Amino acid sequence: MRQRFLWLLNGGVAVVTLILLFAHFARPPQSQNLPGSAAPMAQPITALAFLTYPGEAPMGGQDVNASLNTAPVTLAAYATDQNQQLNTTAPQTLGSQPARAMCEADQLTASPNGRYLLIQYNCEAALFAILQNLATGAETNLARGCFLDWSPDGDWLLFRQTDNDEIWLIPAATGQGQPLPHLPSGTYNAAFHPSGQQVITAASRGLGFGSELSVYDLAGQSYTRWQTFPDQIAAFPRWSPDGARLAYILMPDSNRPFTVGELWLADPVTGAPTQLLDAIDAGHGYPPVWSPDGRSLVYVRRENPDSIRADHLAPALRSNLVLAEAATGQTTPLTSFPDSLVYDAVWSPDGRELAFTADDAIWLVALGQPPTQLTQSITARHPAWLVEN
Repeated sequence: MRQRFLWLLNGGVAVVTLILLFAHFARPPQSQNLPGSAAPMAQPITALAFLTYPGEAPMGGQDVNASLNTAPVTLAAYATDQNQQLNTTAPQTLGSQPARAMCEADQLTASPNGRYLLIQYNCEAALFAILQNLATGAETNLARGCFLDWSPDGDWLLFRQTDNDEIWLIPAATGQGQPLPHLPSGTYNAAFHPSGQQVITAASRGLGFGSELSVYDLAGQSYTRWQTFPDQIAAFPRWSPDGARLAYILMPDSNRPFTVGELWLADPVTGAPTQLLDAIDAGHGYPPVWSPDGRSLVYVRRENPDSIRADHLAPALRSNLVLAEAATGQTTPLTSFPDSLVYDAVWSPDGRELAFTADDAIWLVALGQPPTQLTQSITARHPAWLVEN
């Protein structure tokens, strides 16, 4: 290749410059330019953020065709005091997003390092996300796609670009990423390994073709197929924070949009299923959530599995949160709402409690304790813990 450049350009400085540029863009990215592992210790919690909505938005933030937003969505938060306790007297307003016609803000997620917030929008015509730098207030529009996962160090994110059927690796500081090459078409899920150097993916060629799990090496830009499921769709594969375990959902490969799936533990280096934990809600986009110590999972259990209406209408889901111990498989209900849509579980970074959404309010629950409702008289959803950055 060097001789070809010399022959074509016949110039010293120009040749060297172009060769260096070629080498830079042709070689796989170096480890210092790739995501890294999480901080060794949990950072102090500074606030619990969430979104508030004007009036009565659709329950669960799913039925976007039923509502036309006419007012901004507000980003609010309960700050912590000097003893790391949430001050829930009144939420603080951190900012707002303007009204967006035929769109619903249906996810709020914070980077593990506390530097960024991302709001995912589900619109009638498309998906997009707003990435916000909390230090500067700068916002980046991530168009035509959906957020998938934060890197363990919080400086990168995975984003599914729907127009081109690609998975993008995006540095949060710039919002300008590149697609991961060589992934199979139809890749719809992706999540980081705790090291930040690998990504587990799920893909399907379409209805009736089943699915597959693969692992992608970021430095080598190569993927290895792990497991195939001819009659099932694998969803939300997630390594535990220590990398010692793997969990994912298997659900029927059918045209029913919302169903009941299976929550599996799997071999963390082959993806082979090893232990069926429980039935789990599937199709709504609620992944199982590992505890920070990697010992347990919290997930959404569907309480009306025989409801045909709930098979087709997202807000018709009735659910609760359940905890499963990874070592024993023992399950324990965390909530027992009789007729509610319960979802959005997110662990506090110290692992002491979970925040979640139920009946358009933000709740907290500690293990072994009844849940506590935090927000009153407002429509609030999608909690996200903020840490000191």
